[in-house]
Amino acid sequence: MALRVGVLGASGYGGAGLIERLRDHPEVDLVALGSRQYLGEPVDAAWPHLAGLLDLRFVDTDEVLAASEVVFCATPHAATAPIVDQARRAGLQVVDLSADFRLDAAGYRTWYGEHPYPERLPEAVYGLPELHRAELAGAAIVASPGCNATAATLALAPLAAAGLLGAHPVATIVTGVSGAGRALDLGFHYPELDENARAYKVAGTHRHTGEIEANLGRVAAQGKAARTHGERMPVTLAFNPVLVPMARGILATTVAHPERDGLSDADLSDAGLLELYRDFYEGDPLVHVQRDLPQTKAAAGSDRALVSVRFDARSGAMVAFAAIDNLGKGAAGQAVQGFNVARGFPETLGLRLEGRWP
Repeated sequence: MALRVGVLGASGYGGAGLIERLRDHPEVDLVALGSRQYLGEPVDAAWPHLAGLLDLRFVDTDEVLAASEVVFCATPHAATAPIVDQARRAGLQVVDLSADFRLDAAGYRTWYGEHPYPERLPEAVYGLPELHRAELAGAAIVASPGCNATAATLALAPLAAAGLLGAHPVATIVTGVSGAGRALDLGFHYPELDENARAYKVAGTHRHTGEIEANLGRVAAQGKAARTHGERMPVTLAFNPVLVPMARGILATTVAHPERDGLSDADLSDAGLLELYRDFYEGDPLVHVQRDLPQTKAAAGSDRALVSVRFDARSGAMVAFAAIDNLGKGAAGQAVQGFNVARGFPETLGLRLEGRWP
């Protein structure tokens, strides 16, 4: 029998991605959509592209929770934690796309302040299947990663596992405007953004920095078998995001300067590094390691990550790249992937493997 699934925050971009994937998921009955802004209105009031495809109206949070066995929360940071607590008290499984359960109590305190429900943190498993697949099985709370954190982590994780991060890796990410959500803001007004690129929250101020450092620290300590609550090595990352005038997509360009002692010529080559990456991601259906440098357009509309790596012999740098759709592998697609793993379903069920071209 199909699981009864509800979506909160269903009138945001992440919510739309969840609706699109869950309505096609063969193990799911999408029963309820929550939105305060569109309360009582049909789905197409928020999403014209779904007109005639889904006979549901937006309802309030209590109605979504009452109708569901599993709830996806595409709701804002801080507003989500009380909903998760309410859902868990009702016995529901939760897939949380906000930042509220991605970090342990200490990490959360550093980047967000005191956690309002620390007793719920042990129930949460970080929802990056490529690193936490075994731990996700049966998880009560799937804490779906941030889009920037996903791209930077996937680019650098094989180097972390091999001890090749060096002292201070750098991640520069260009990101599409939909990552900021659907709310109106002057900075995203067309005349402000068109033909413009703007760095923001740089020099250690972006909250995804802590998430990336935690991910890479676990992988550095324990390799690919890194555990959500396991040992962690300290990693200090310079993370700099840049907003560019495209609707969707993230391209991470990351740089590591490892110590070269003990590394062979084969290690210090494009071919050797690509082989390292292919070995690390072997068996991961939503990460494709390729010789060509990734492009955001190739990932747009898909739930895959496209990854590559190069060695810069002149500077001694290892330069790794990852392209994702911030609303796919960076949000809704990753959330459904984590849900699939947690429930024991085939990992790519309901997901999109091909991008859109042109």
